[in-house]
Amino acid sequence: MKLIAYSAIALLSLSSASFATDYPAAVTDVVGRTVTIAKKPERIVLQDGRDMLTMALLDRDNPYKRVVGWSSNFVKSDPGTAKLMDQAFGKAPPVMTLSEDGDVDLEAIIAAKPDLVVAQQRAEKTFQGSGVEDKLKALGIPVIYLDLMEKPVEDTTKSVEVLGKAIDREKEATEYVSFYKKHLDHLNEVIAKQTSHPNVFVEAKAGNKGDGCCFTHGDTGFGKLVAALKGNNIGTKLLPGQTGNVSLETLLGTSPPDVYIMSGSQWTNPENAAVPFGYNVTPQQVTAALGKLEQRDGFAAMKAVQDGRVYGIYHQFYNHPYNIVGLEYFATFMYPEAFKGLNPGDTYATLIKDFTKIPAAPVVLGAAAPVTQ
Repeated sequence: MKLIAYSAIALLSLSSASFATDYPAAVTDVVGRTVTIAKKPERIVLQDGRDMLTMALLDRDNPYKRVVGWSSNFVKSDPGTAKLMDQAFGKAPPVMTLSEDGDVDLEAIIAAKPDLVVAQQRAEKTFQGSGVEDKLKALGIPVIYLDLMEKPVEDTTKSVEVLGKAIDREKEATEYVSFYKKHLDHLNEVIAKQTSHPNVFVEAKAGNKGDGCCFTHGDTGFGKLVAALKGNNIGTKLLPGQTGNVSLETLLGTSPPDVYIMSGSQWTNPENAAVPFGYNVTPQQVTAALGKLEQRDGFAAMKAVQDGRVYGIYHQFYNHPYNIVGLEYFATFMYPEAFKGLNPGDTYATLIKDFTKIPAAPVVLGAAAPVTQ
């Protein structure tokens, strides 16, 4: 019996050791750069504040603990989740001047004395062009790039693995990646059996600046989520760049969507009329906001409205480490019969419970718009 007990302890120790990062560590990030990290990072700067949600998967007891600076975009775009995290983990790290495209206050970063700077891929061009990357390297401060927007389905799991290795949280990264891939495999298995695929238009930030229309994503962000589910993203076909506006007349005429999806969040700008997806909101509030946006001038003539194929989605899923939940919502919108047994809300609840210590709370992340007559 003692031999069995000792063997079990040895196996446990070996298993834990196999996930430990040995420093100095060579980490290959999502853009293919191999970066040497000299020691376990204890002071981290997040160029994009939304990467705090990736930290929540990895530094589960307290994702704030090692972060010494981050951008304000997470708090501004998702105040409900930010408030929950503050309640659970204490005072949030100090905010720095860090733009989404890579314009940063280099002096402030250096003054924070980080062991690691984590940036999103879209900041790479500016980081390199402005010399930020080289100046930090000269000071012994490594930079790694993640990606949750350019190739969100392909690069989310890579990003979690990269950051997990960089900060000695490979075990936690592996656990989440396994969960993500299991759910993605199910989506792919069902979609492979579908014989037709819908034309989809995603109105990103619908109502964020009043009742205007129709800002969308092309071959990035939400457009990539649609493509991953074999849908035909209208923005990809029509936009010359990654994002831009498509006229309502086009959607009523030459490019009518079968499925129309509006993204929303609890933005605080005065003119905001978006669907308030997130925490501290009721399904009734979400339905009412979707209904108002659906009643904008001209929408009644749209095929998707007439067919009852108008939906809403939490805006942050386009660049979010939990975008597997967004993919499941999109799947139920695009192929309702094939996925009628799928409950993305349950997936989100499981994700939060099993892979983070963010408190459980009522949340609304996706919904169908009321059918108009």
